[in-house]
Parts: sequence; structure tokens; C-alpha cells
Amino acid sequence: MGNPKFIITRFTHGSAGKFLSTVLQTSNRIDHWSAVVQAQKNTELNEPVTLEYVDRSFPKDHSRYLRAEPMVPYNTDLYSVGYPRGNDVTLDQYINYAQKKNDIRLFNCVDQNFLVNIIFNKPILPMFCQHSQAVTITVTTDKEKQWLFKTLWSKHFLETDTKIYYLPSSPEYCNFQSLPTVLRFNNQYCFPLEQKEQLYQKYVVNNYTNNYYFEPEKFTEFDDANGINNVFTKLADILDAEQFNSAILTVFAQLGLENFDSNLVSQMHKIWLSRQIPYDLPIPTH
Repeated sequence: MGNPKFIITRFTHGSAGKFLSTVLQTSNRIDHWSAVVQAQKNTELNEPVTLEYVDRSFPKDHSRYLRAEPMVPYNTDLYSVGYPRGNDVTLDQYINYAQKKNDIRLFNCVDQNFLVNIIFNKPILPMFCQHSQAVTITVTTDKEKQWLFKTLWSKHFLETDTKIYYLPSSPEYCNFQSLPTVLRFNNQYCFPLEQKEQLYQKYVVNNYTNNYYFEPEKFTEFDDANGINNVFTKLADILDAEQFNSAILTVFAQLGLENFDSNLVSQMHKIWLSRQIPYDLPIPTH
């Protein structure tokens, strides 16, 4: 097996990283997380299949968002997306483990020279990611932060008349791919209404993945030292119907990606944006 080549999407929770990955994967250079969509690239069914994938992956009902959102199809046992675990994993260790686990999707990427799109919420990437390409979503303005907080609460919490549910830890509402981990750790996910402010501050305002994305200059030292070819893109541009295509075209150009389909990307964005909390309206406090 040769060496996989990675393109990394870095983002704080709630800041459209999964959707950005879905758009990046329209490139012929990048393996699509859905084998069904990947198989239809360069066919007459590419557009309708891709749009249906977006429609199903990003539901209007935010309580179902985690259940439906796209997930990385490659083995992730050796590292954590958000915590330091696995930062010391080398490329040889990553490849050897993939062979041990028979990671067919990864093997196919290497065989066909596709870029492997993986995601991180943490800024410090594992050693096996050295000399990779990356796209990092920044959140620097007050308006971006307020939208992020509102969205993160909407997608990670469900309020009823009597309880608040933390959806990432709920066996009923978590993504199915995360279910074994959720069941194994069995973390508390049901809270009394009186704890709303405490939960909001802990999991939203002070979410452990936020700070670097609020101050993107913090990425520079690590990226320079590890040969990461990073492109920043603003959350505000992802949320702007007029600016989005231009911002993504810039990402494609700077990272040498191929097959930017402006019409397809625009349609994907229209679907996704219609499922989000409006950005151009005043956002009330939680």
C-alpha cells in the first residue's frame, strides 16, 4: 500500500465543516464520503444524486441533524477528532493499522490517487497529517460568533417541557456511526431545565473547540512547522448566498483542486442554507 494523501477540513463545532467537506468532495481529486455519490461522478446522474445526498444529510429538523450528517468513512480508531489523543500517531502507524483493519475505502483512495478528506475540530493535527492540505473555517466577528452559538445550541440540544437533552451523547439522537462510543461511555445526556444557562456556557460559549477558530493566527506556527498547506475561509462567506461560490472557487484554486462546478455548488448551497438559522437577521440571545 502506498501513502494516503490528505485534505483536512478544520472547524469548530457548528461552523459548517461537514457541509464544506461535502462541497470539496465534488472535486474529482477528492474521494466522496458516500460511495454512491463517488460512483456517479462524471456521469449524467452526478448532479441529482449529489443534491439528494445534500438534502438527506442536512435536515430541517435540527434535532435530527446529528443523526443525518455525513461522517468520515475511513477508520478513525487511532485518533480523536477534537481531543489530543492520537496526535503522536505516525504515518507508518496509521497505514499499518489501516491494513490491520482492512480499511477498504482508504485503500481505494490510495490506489486511485484520490485525496482523503478527514476532519478535525482541534488545531493540532496528528503526525500522520504532516505535509497535507487543509481548509480552516474562521469565526472572528461578533456576528459570526452569535450565529455559531445559536446554531450549536439548536443542533446539539433539544429542549422539552421538562428536560434538556444533549444530543451528541444521546443514543437516540447521535449519529449511528457514533453509537458504539456513546453506549460505551454512557455519558449523561438528560438534564433538568434549570441547568440551561450552565449547559449553554459550557458546551456552546466555552466549547473547547472554539478558541483557535476565533483567533486564526494561532494556526500559523503549527502549520508552518508541519508543512500544512492551509487555506482559511470565513464562516460569514459560507453563510452568504452571494459570496459562497467565490469563496469556494478560491479554495479550489489555491489547493489545486479540479472540476469546480459553479452551478452544482450553488444548488448544494441553496439546499443547505435553507436548513440553517438565518444569518442576515438579528440573532436573539439564547
